[in-house]
This record gives sequence, structure tokens and C-alpha cells, in this order.
Amino acid sequence: MRHRHLKAGHESSVAAVEDVLARGSLHDWQELAQKIREDPFGRYAQSLAAVLEHRHFYGTTRLWRDWLSRVQAKASLKD
Repeated sequence: MRHRHLKAGHESSVAAVEDVLARGSLHDWQELAQKIREDPFGRYAQSLAAVLEHRHFYGTTRLWRDWLSRVQAKASLKD
């Protein structure tokens, strides 16, 4: 997703993840989810957790929070 207010290289920042949740398409959400599945405790996951802690997105905050928890729990079982 192209971010209006961010320079290239900051795609995993809190601001970029917040932008994806706020105005991204389903495709953008799928890309974010894939990056988090690849690294469940990495920068994207950390940014998502920070966004969800401070922002509420009607109808999706709980879904994202629960999904992140499941992905991280599953990754922890592998270790």
C-alpha cells in the first residue's frame, strides 16, 4: 500500500500499519497478515499490537487482536 505521509522503508512502522487498518483494502490487509505470519513477533506484529492497544477500528479491532494472539501462540508452540 502506498502511504501518503510516509517515506519508503517505513512500511512496518506503527503509522504505516495504522494506515493499512484505517484505509487499506482487503488486499492490503492480506499483505499485512502474510508479513506477520512470516514473522509473528517481528516489526509488523509489534506495530500491529501497538496500534490495537491505542486505536479502535469499528468491527475489526477485536478480530485483528484475536488473530494476532492465535498466530503468536501457534508460533510459540513451534519453538
